[in-house]
Amino acid sequence: MSSNTSLPPNLLKNNHWKWHIPSEKTAETIRGLVLSAPHLVKSTPVRAVYHCGDFFLKFECSPDLWSAFRKSFYPKSRAEYEIGRNLAAAGIPSVECLGWGKLGGTNVLITRAMPGFEPLESFFYREIVYGGGNPDGILSEITVFLKKFFDAGFNHGDLHFGNILYNPDTHKLAWVDLIAIDHPGTVEPAARRFMSRCIVTLREGLNRALLLRAIREVGAAETDSEAETFYFTEVRHSAQHLLETWEKRSSQALNGYPKFADTVPCPGEPGRTMLLRKDWLERPILSKEDVANGMPAGYELLRAENEAEAEAIYLRSIYLQTLRVGHRRVAAFARPDELWLEPLPAGLDSSIPKDDPDLAFFWRTLDEQMIETPASSVGRLPNGSFYLTDLTQLYAGFED
Repeated sequence: MSSNTSLPPNLLKNNHWKWHIPSEKTAETIRGLVLSAPHLVKSTPVRAVYHCGDFFLKFECSPDLWSAFRKSFYPKSRAEYEIGRNLAAAGIPSVECLGWGKLGGTNVLITRAMPGFEPLESFFYREIVYGGGNPDGILSEITVFLKKFFDAGFNHGDLHFGNILYNPDTHKLAWVDLIAIDHPGTVEPAARRFMSRCIVTLREGLNRALLLRAIREVGAAETDSEAETFYFTEVRHSAQHLLETWEKRSSQALNGYPKFADTVPCPGEPGRTMLLRKDWLERPILSKEDVANGMPAGYELLRAENEAEAEAIYLRSIYLQTLRVGHRRVAAFARPDELWLEPLPAGLDSSIPKDDPDLAFFWRTLDEQMIETPASSVGRLPNGSFYLTDLTQLYAGFED
């Protein structure tokens, strides 16, 4: 069990719990559950989530007396449970909230497990961005889902695709982690546009036509011109935000912070280490076994002139990934000067007409993100999205 939030295995058997679970059979089952380390899904100093059989139990804990006092009167579990009921009444798919309970300053939300579902963003990146799948179908499902949510008068204060689950077998979507949702009854145009920014985060796997169509379909714009203005505003804001936090992120990336890379020994070179870069889903592009057994076919060694140049190229790749720009990523970095580049994707087309309107859209996207690269470094993937092939010829905004 995580050292952050440790709950006693027999906590649910405490007779002082106040349960609000409509189904007595479910209430009896919950009271009989034993919390154990293998059941722990997530833990922070104030929250712990357990997966026990058919149920998820999300505990909100209190680190101090004031927090315990406040949560005893305003438990988050009750608020989230009520949100779940409102969504169900409106026919909006979400995780099924079965009830909640309170024990002093600790409260727990009970939801039903959803086999076959995964975070939508995980599916999109695995199957569309990295897997080369056709995004048209899933994008239509997303826009219909969001539009129904907006039209029903719901608002979400933290709308991103990690808060939406997807079942690829049934093509169903559902909300999860409901606490940021409220139901004012009417969603103002500005609020709809604010929530629709999530569409722009899918840009790496979409071409211009699909992006603009999705922005229109969720109601963030009425015309392609308005959709383009919306899109470029969000792209520019994301780049500005990244630069504001770049000092910390770049330091983490170069020092093997687990979100960005794993640090492993270089094969046959005791005392020397290599950074194995991770993708957007925090999966290593190359495994430790790959490195130990020799680099797989297609990976290319790039030897920089010195360590400073190697670090700059590595950081360009991190910068592009964070801004969701498709490119030939640095898969591994061994100091002082060795970089391993992933294979170029199949079907990459470099013969793009200079007057192609999609290419002009892409050039402006790069410009808004403070990225410069020669035309010879741009290729188009089979799904219509663009891809940068040469990091050595690229300038990124953080390099001022």
